[in-house]
Amino acid sequence: MITGSRIVAPEGYKGLSKNSTYHFLQNDAACNRVRFVLFTEAGGEICARLITMSSVEFESAIDNEEVVELEDAEIYPPWLTPIQGVSISQLEDRRIHTKESYLEKVDRRYLAIAELVPRAREILGMDDPGAEIGAYARSQKMNANRVRLWFYTYLVFGRNKWALMPRLHKIGRWDRDKKASPHKLGRHSAAGKKAGHPTTPEMKADILKGYLANKSKYKTMAEIYRKTLTNVFGCISTGEEWIHPEGKPFPSYGQFRRWVILQTERPSRAVEEKGPSKARAQSGDVGSFSERLLVVNQRAEFDGYYVSEKLSGLTEDTAVDGFCVVRSVCVLSGQITGIGFANSRETMEAYRMCMFSQAVGKVKYGELYGCPISPGEWPCEGLASDMIVDRGPAAGFDCLPEIRWLGALELPPSYSGQGKASIESSHPREKKFNDKPAYFHSSHNFVEMAKREILQVLKDNHGSDASGRMTDDLTIARVKPTPQGIWNYYHNVGRNLSVKMQFDEAVRTFLTPQPVTIRKDAVYLYGRKYRSDALMDTGVFDRVARKGVIHAEAYVLNMCVRHIWIELESELFELSFVLPMRALEGSGDVTLEELKFIDELRRNSNSVQSEKNLASDQFFEDRYTEITGKEWGAGKWVEGQARKDAATTRDNADYARFLGRKK
Repeated sequence: MITGSRIVAPEGYKGLSKNSTYHFLQNDAACNRVRFVLFTEAGGEICARLITMSSVEFESAIDNEEVVELEDAEIYPPWLTPIQGVSISQLEDRRIHTKESYLEKVDRRYLAIAELVPRAREILGMDDPGAEIGAYARSQKMNANRVRLWFYTYLVFGRNKWALMPRLHKIGRWDRDKKASPHKLGRHSAAGKKAGHPTTPEMKADILKGYLANKSKYKTMAEIYRKTLTNVFGCISTGEEWIHPEGKPFPSYGQFRRWVILQTERPSRAVEEKGPSKARAQSGDVGSFSERLLVVNQRAEFDGYYVSEKLSGLTEDTAVDGFCVVRSVCVLSGQITGIGFANSRETMEAYRMCMFSQAVGKVKYGELYGCPISPGEWPCEGLASDMIVDRGPAAGFDCLPEIRWLGALELPPSYSGQGKASIESSHPREKKFNDKPAYFHSSHNFVEMAKREILQVLKDNHGSDASGRMTDDLTIARVKPTPQGIWNYYHNVGRNLSVKMQFDEAVRTFLTPQPVTIRKDAVYLYGRKYRSDALMDTGVFDRVARKGVIHAEAYVLNMCVRHIWIELESELFELSFVLPMRALEGSGDVTLEELKFIDELRRNSNSVQSEKNLASDQFFEDRYTEITGKEWGAGKWVEGQARKDAATTRDNADYARFLGRKK
């Protein structure tokens, strides 16, 4: 059971309301405590209430079916169902009035809980998390009930900041920016009831402008404030107070600091103000490699290895170098949770493909490669919030855009062979020989070898020795000493920190866009045709037939192009390779690089044939001239209608006798 799973008690159970839907939040095995969140609505406001029971009672209730888990966990809160699967950028483009973008709305709410999120484990470990959240909210002059709602919503729904979107049909009933007031709104200043100025949108923009222009790890916030008042707002100091020569409004230090915090991301702000080293030292502790983990997918290690076999080339069947396989492993269970491929060397694209395979269901992932996987054979679905990657291409992974799910990105120490012990020990091993050098020429091509590596993951998960990871509890429960057995045990009792992601979002986040062409019959990727019934129902091919060719982009798996995904009017469509009747089944299984090579051969062949056609045409026209003594197109153009006189009548009679026709 993972965070966000929906729980119901059909007959009511120990304080749980009958048939009410509870969202699973945490199973803290160390404290013998399970927590749920119940979302209710009263007076137009949504409230979040935390429910707590013991782990023993909960797991017993699961076994006795007194508490039932609903099939699918929700990615978005129930009140945001209309935006599921829709690109936020597309919704933004459709808006007419954009005084505040959707991103700004969400960021504003996220910033309200930004200081609580890194302390989530600490807060949830308290006896009364609501009191801690309420105290923080009051210290920041915020509504405690709303901060609790946003905090629990963010954690329950996959740490996705878009879950904080307000209900658009009930957005704020009062906008203080529209309230014309000559005085500062909110609590009165110590300088007097009418002291200070209201914070207008223009003032907020100037505050952000001044902060960005003057921020430095060598300056304090007070120094940045002074520079902003002087250089941006045009204020001067009398020695005791700030004034503006023309009486224009300017912010107080409290207003300035508040709006800097609200308009910037906390991690990047900490780096700018304190420097990378100090910011990292003062950030939340993500634990050491040796720390004992309590849940699966709490931390994942990533690494790549190379297929040593020589593969069969596409055209000449020669021996070509293998490719790089990137895999991720759950540190607690040893379960391989994802796999990606790079066509030659280790690349960031392979790591992103591995994260894509982590995020999506494995039945669907196997289908994309034409490698059937049964439900339950590879149950891992969801991203790990903490990642440990090698000091290679993945070291440049940009964390900030992925803050919705990524909690920590760690690099092992340089020259440390045990920096990623779990993933290093999970790589397939081959026998070593000291004899004369030799290589194995495999009969598999790239895609066939990729399918074999996917099945190798299943072999490792079901057959690897995980006895060293077994605890007394696992032994008593008769859990199989394999990564799969350990994973299933912890998952079934709710000790799973996987962060779920919608399939459409995973495609947009992790797959690589490639240029495609939409024609009147199909979508073309490097000369290969793709279609789907859903895309045809949109009428896009009819529009293309009227307007001509459309150039677009599609998301592609680089090691198998059986399917591609194209976005049209904010909706993502999965397209399948259109198999020509003359082609053999399985010919769709090629890599993106092979498809580019085939397209280049096709283009070169067409170009060469075009030149040959010109020469061939001239050859036969020359032969005609040799035979008849006349040019192929000999004659002349004459204006007007053809004459019908006596000479024409005689010529027609001659042709009739020549062809044996009657006059």
